[in-house]
Amino acid sequence: MSPKPEEGPPLQHTESNASNVPDLPPPPNPSSDPRLGAADCESPPNVPENDDVFKLSPRSAMKLLSGGIEALVRITGDIPPTPPPTSPTLPNMRGMAAEKALIRSNSEKNLARMLQEAEAAMSHSHPSPRRPTTASRTSGSGGSSSQPIDGVHLRQTQSPTPTPPPTRPPEPYIIIGENSQPLNLQHSAITRKFYSKKPPPIGIEEYLARIHRFCPMSTAVYLATSLYIHRLAVDERTIPVTKRNAHRLVLAGLRVAMKALEDLSYPHSKMAKVGGVSDLELARLEISFCFLTNFELVVREDTLKKHWEVLKQEQPLKLMHPDLPNLSSKNKSRGMESSREESR
Repeated sequence: MSPKPEEGPPLQHTESNASNVPDLPPPPNPSSDPRLGAADCESPPNVPENDDVFKLSPRSAMKLLSGGIEALVRITGDIPPTPPPTSPTLPNMRGMAAEKALIRSNSEKNLARMLQEAEAAMSHSHPSPRRPTTASRTSGSGGSSSQPIDGVHLRQTQSPTPTPPPTRPPEPYIIIGENSQPLNLQHSAITRKFYSKKPPPIGIEEYLARIHRFCPMSTAVYLATSLYIHRLAVDERTIPVTKRNAHRLVLAGLRVAMKALEDLSYPHSKMAKVGGVSDLELARLEISFCFLTNFELVVREDTLKKHWEVLKQEQPLKLMHPDLPNLSSKNKSRGMESSREESR
């Protein structure tokens, strides 16, 4: 059999096509692209892209809360519970001191008024022996005064006897017993309830994710909790946020914020089980958190918006610069020693 004439030309055609095919480019590597790397640094994944606080999802608000708490923990470092401050007046305890002073002043006034009323009642119920003599004198000598003047009979009145001054000054009511302590010692006792002996093995983000899984809360509750803790740690400097007290502060803040802002709240026992504490400990944390905030729990709409904007502006900086100096006790003591040497 003779070969087919069509077999030769196709081989020559394929060889010419293979020689004309260009080389393939290397596979793309997105991580080596500088533009994509800059975009990742400028917009971290924890920052929500929404610009309206009312459209912010609860999970995004929870991430903002965890980011803010972790930033405070990173800045503060591991600081153990400090002894009570020497200043008797603290920013968050001034309201309590003013309220006690007001109660004392009002109680002193009330006690003085009650003492005067009691003495007046005693004088009216038990008349003194001098009163009949004065009455008889007025009746005996009232012949001239009982005469009508221009046909009008005048009514005889007795001059009121002045009440004697109290023999002893009025004493205010006792508000605090003998076992009371100054405000700085009370403040130290309150703040120590949030500290644990060892840092918990779970992080803040995982802890909040656990709470949000079993007890989901609204956006306002997460933002209000962040606002409460930010006031205590940054504005008033009432308590430093560390690894040992951050979890309990968050749990107590969420519990208080939910009761203050929401119509319904989860049962106390369920919240304690999810948070990993006992029912009694959660009650103590809740009461202590209320005293730390001076019971200023009402949050307005504009206040939440301002704090939300602050969280959006501060969180990218903390995520882009994670190596911030820690204010630990060792670094603080070294800094004090170096400053003393420089002053010498």
